[in-house]
Amino acid sequence: MAVKRTPEQEAVVKNRGGALLVSAAAGSGKTRVLVERLLDRIINEEKDIDRFLIITFTRAAAEELRSRIREELTEALRKDPENAHLRRQLARLHQTQISTIHAFCAVLVRQFGHILDIPTDFALCEEESAVLMLRTLDRVLEARYEDVTPGFAALLDVLTAGRDDSWLTEIVLDVFRKIQSDEDPIAWLEQQRTALNLEGIRDIGQTRWGELLLEDAARTAAYWAGQMEKTVELARQDEILERAYSDSLSRTEAQFRAYEKAAGEGWDAATGLTIDFPKFKPARGVQDTDAQERIKAIRERCKKAANTLTETISGTSRDLLSDLALVAPAMDGLIDLVEDFSAAYSAEKARRSLLDFSDLEHFAVKLLAGDDGAPTEVARQWGRRYTEIMVDEYQDTNKVQNAIFSALSDGGRNLFMVGDVKQSIYRFRLADPTIFLDHYNHYKAYTEAAEGEPRKITMSQNFRSRPQVLEAANDLFRTIMSRELGEMDYTDDQALYPGGSFPEGEGYETELHVLDFSEDPALTEDKQERNFLEARYTARQIAALLESGFPVSDGAGGTRPLRPDDIAILLRSPGPVRHWYTMALEEQGVNWSAEEGGDFFDTTEIASALAWLQIID
Repeated sequence: MAVKRTPEQEAVVKNRGGALLVSAAAGSGKTRVLVERLLDRIINEEKDIDRFLIITFTRAAAEELRSRIREELTEALRKDPENAHLRRQLARLHQTQISTIHAFCAVLVRQFGHILDIPTDFALCEEESAVLMLRTLDRVLEARYEDVTPGFAALLDVLTAGRDDSWLTEIVLDVFRKIQSDEDPIAWLEQQRTALNLEGIRDIGQTRWGELLLEDAARTAAYWAGQMEKTVELARQDEILERAYSDSLSRTEAQFRAYEKAAGEGWDAATGLTIDFPKFKPARGVQDTDAQERIKAIRERCKKAANTLTETISGTSRDLLSDLALVAPAMDGLIDLVEDFSAAYSAEKARRSLLDFSDLEHFAVKLLAGDDGAPTEVARQWGRRYTEIMVDEYQDTNKVQNAIFSALSDGGRNLFMVGDVKQSIYRFRLADPTIFLDHYNHYKAYTEAAEGEPRKITMSQNFRSRPQVLEAANDLFRTIMSRELGEMDYTDDQALYPGGSFPEGEGYETELHVLDFSEDPALTEDKQERNFLEARYTARQIAALLESGFPVSDGAGGTRPLRPDDIAILLRSPGPVRHWYTMALEEQGVNWSAEEGGDFFDTTEIASALAWLQIID
């Protein structure tokens, strides 16, 4: 029986006319609508499946998606066995490009690499790339030591200070890896070199580093001004509190407001201000003691924030610019060293006919986009192959990958992007979720976009988890998620809404269990022992649920007792964590194998029954 779509899911499947960004919350049916959109275009528009380019994040995800599409095509053909078009699509599925971005780039570079003088028989260096980098950098450093430049000498003074150069090696490689997410890494380095030129700058806030710090300071001051305003409102709930506390609280609030304004004017304007917390007047006979305690708690946190703020924005521009001028030659030397290493590493790979994953992306961009960013003839030629380019997990793309998608899709006109910025966890792999956010903030709602205009659809209904889980998640993220922490404000548009149907019952309320180790100095120092004790505590809760026969969904509208194999969600944890859980559960007589595992309904309902928050330090 076909599952009825929500209006938003229906729009994702049917909407045409321009680039489409789908912001799909966890459990909202992201993969399902991607597959159904593809099938809709194949069945109802009679498009050929191999005219779609489908990019996923991992090889495993690509194979899973291919299998899912095959199942849907097979089912469609079973219902309409005389449909020759569907038979052709099933036959063409094996030649449809459903792959990672690197696999796609490899195909492109092998076909057109001769334009860039890249041999078609190149090999990919994966595991050996780290060793090759170290050997190449060693040779570059040896040459630098033989012919020491002023910039390199300054860099050695700053980073080695008479010690070995292992730290220097780490920094060079770290910088090199990070800049690979940019379309032109060397141009980015040169931009940083230009930024080191302090000519004409009189206030440190005019530098990009000072500007960022001041912006953060202004946001921080505005936030705590709001918190102090809240304490003033709390004090007004009790006449005694209002007489004793209001003047002091209002004065602190005003100073935070002044600090916010000064941070917008410049560095020296902000450093000239202080934030006071005048003593409270005596408050005897307070009736609303809860309000009193809340005021004191907020004010204490505010004091710590004020100290951090004034410590960060400190020192005069004159002194700081002088310090920056002293460091600039070392940074200039670092840029030189990274550029030398980049050139040497590229030459070594060329000598061995090797490419790494970053090379695939950067060469693909060179083949597809000109210096002005406009699509090349190769891009136009390949772009004409595709009815649509579909990108899964779009929140985990970077600038290089986005340039590839843009060039192939004629500026995005036939680009379908689906993802959830709240699930972006791959910054360490150079993902840039701000690309997704920029589209989200500028694209019109699909109901308002004109023909050819980019549009967006938000899918917020979660079909996996009980309302209790979603309510708890929303409460948590409304409190902590913002543009500064998590890239975006957690508004009603971003909240999760229940879409699934679960059997009614008691005991599904989300619980927060906090383990306090502060009174045991030995445990405070032993992180591994703390982790095991946390696992043991959780195992006891799970054992109790198993013993009581806690009811979970049977997937057919009813319930059944919780089973040991339902806890396989814990097997998704990293190796050490999995080991602690295995030991702790075995202590409770709960055993399961890695081959076992309940369906997703069961594992998410365990999360409903036992929401466990690990608090570290």
